[in-house]
Amino acid sequence: MAKFIKSSFVEKEWILDNETEFCFVGRSNVGKSSLINSMAKEKIAITSKTPGRTRLVNFFQFKDFRLIDLPGYGFANVGKEKKIELVGIIEKYLTNRINLFGVFQIIDINVFSNEDKVMSNFLKSKFKNYFVIVNKIDKVSKNILNKNIEQIAKIIQIEKENIIPVSSKRNLGINLIFNKISSCLKSISEK
Repeated sequence: MAKFIKSSFVEKEWILDNETEFCFVGRSNVGKSSLINSMAKEKIAITSKTPGRTRLVNFFQFKDFRLIDLPGYGFANVGKEKKIELVGIIEKYLTNRINLFGVFQIIDINVFSNEDKVMSNFLKSKFKNYFVIVNKIDKVSKNILNKNIEQIAKIIQIEKENIIPVSSKRNLGINLIFNKISSCLKSISEK
C-alpha cells in the first residue's frame, strides 16, 4: 500500500512529476515518522528516540498520493548553522513545491509551543487545505483532550473540524487523516 521512495536535502534532487503531494510538518519529536508508519501499516519511516532525526525531505508513495515528511522545526539538539539550513529547506518546500496540495501540521496534544503558532500562521496564510493533527492523544484523558483541542483551536484560530486527534501508538484517528486526504483528492478530480 505504501513505500519509502527517497530522501533528499537539495531541491534539485526532489521528484519531478505530477503526483499530488501532502506533507507533514511539525516540531522535532512530535511523532511524524510513527504516524507515517501507522498510516502505512508497516515500518517505512525511521523512528528515533532522539528529537530532530529527520533532517531531509522524505518522500513516501501511497496509493493515490505522495506523502512528504519534512524536517522537524524546533531543533533542540542542532547548532545554529544547521537550524538555519533546516528552516531553509522547510520554507523552500512549502513555498516552491507545485505538487503540494495539502499540509498537515502535527502538534503534540500536551506541548503547544510558540513555534507551533508561528508555523500555523504561515501555513494558514498559504494553504487552503491546512489541517492540524494533534498526536499522542493516548497520553491524556478525554477531558484534557477536549480542553486542549479547544485551546489549540482558539489560539491558532482554526475550525475544530480541521483538527484531527490521533494516536499513532494505538492507531486511533488514522482513518480521519485518510478521510481529509480523500476529500482533497475528490475536490481535485471535480475541477
